[in-house]
Amino acid sequence: NAAAVNLLSDVGVEKVHAMATALDLPLDADPWHYGLSLTLGGGEVPLLRLTSALGMFANGGEHVPAVGIERIEDLASGEVLWANPAAGRRIVSADTAWLINDILSDPAARSPAFPRPSALELPFAAAVKTGTTNDFRDNLTVGWTPYAVVGVWTGNKDGRPMRDVLGITGAAPIWHDVMLRLHDDPATHASFGGGRRPADGFPRPADIVAAEVCDVATLSADGRC
Repeated sequence: NAAAVNLLSDVGVEKVHAMATALDLPLDADPWHYGLSLTLGGGEVPLLRLTSALGMFANGGEHVPAVGIERIEDLASGEVLWANPAAGRRIVSADTAWLINDILSDPAARSPAFPRPSALELPFAAAVKTGTTNDFRDNLTVGWTPYAVVGVWTGNKDGRPMRDVLGITGAAPIWHDVMLRLHDDPATHASFGGGRRPADGFPRPADIVAAEVCDVATLSADGRC
């Protein structure tokens, strides 16, 4: 949390608020209604909007708003009578999206906070983020592959706090099972992927170059290898 607040302070609340608004998150028009709490969950938004916003990373940096109806077809002829006009809008570069996906799909990087194995690990690469609100009132897990993005909320519908239930223990196991089903279900493949199983991993943009810089275990106090 401290790192997130420091970064928000450096970047600027207005800029982060503007990006959130561009992602169709229904926030108060005044960024300073939230201040630095914006990065800690101070802006309550519906799960569907949050899932759609984070799906921007799954889509290579382009945000396509969530819709309930994609198109209406004539049952007999297959003629498309109406198609949803929702179009994508680029929010971040494909390079930036890939870097975020690479960070959030790395089980080793999150192991200090989430000991392995955990419900966040799948037999294929998936980026994922959890969240827990004050007093354990809400658990969130939102994760994605290039194939699908899934958001899960757990809590009491009347807003009562749960008892010591975190995002990793409440929402994450549900997210884990749904993602497995999506990737193993032939009917889903036929609906989403033209009958093909999803490819594993996030395609790396040509501009991203991998290079070994240092073994983190060898870092000295002054940051040298």
